[in-house]
Amino acid sequence: MKKRNSAIDLTDLALGILILGITVTIGANVLIGLRDSRLEDLSVLSTLNETNTSTVTDLSGSEWQLANIWGIEVSYCHNATGLESEIIGTGNYTVNIDAGGNIEVTNLTMESSANSWNCSYNYYDTTDTQWALPNSAAVGIGEYGNWFDIIVIVGVAAVILSLIFMAFGNRGQEQSGVSY
Repeated sequence: MKKRNSAIDLTDLALGILILGITVTIGANVLIGLRDSRLEDLSVLSTLNETNTSTVTDLSGSEWQLANIWGIEVSYCHNATGLESEIIGTGNYTVNIDAGGNIEVTNLTMESSANSWNCSYNYYDTTDTQWALPNSAAVGIGEYGNWFDIIVIVGVAAVILSLIFMAFGNRGQEQSGVSY
């Protein structure tokens, strides 16, 4: 009597991947919320006279990003080749802090013969462990998405190999109903 093998049930594999994905997503959101709730508790640091890297003579409309993230305010900007007393009025530029904390300064109206500006600003110290630790953990968990493709590929390979073994694995060992 020949026993026929049944097809492979992939329900457990699919549910496992789904539950793992949901758990990781919830964990990353909790860590990001924890990180962001600590931002205003951090120490405030200052950077004085950071020079933008623009190389054009006409700075009108140009944008540049300041080196540190999670800025609070830009105190002032001045002509990089002039005296520090040559402060550029705040109506000549805007400051935008994006969702990632990057500080972007946009020159609205000023043309300058100096090919750069110096800006001084305050920002939160994101090297503090109460912010850096949940941030590193959230970034690490966020990279789980890179592993998702690998998990799916390994799951598909396991299914294909098990189908091959089911089809060809017992060819020479057919049972005849006689027990030994």
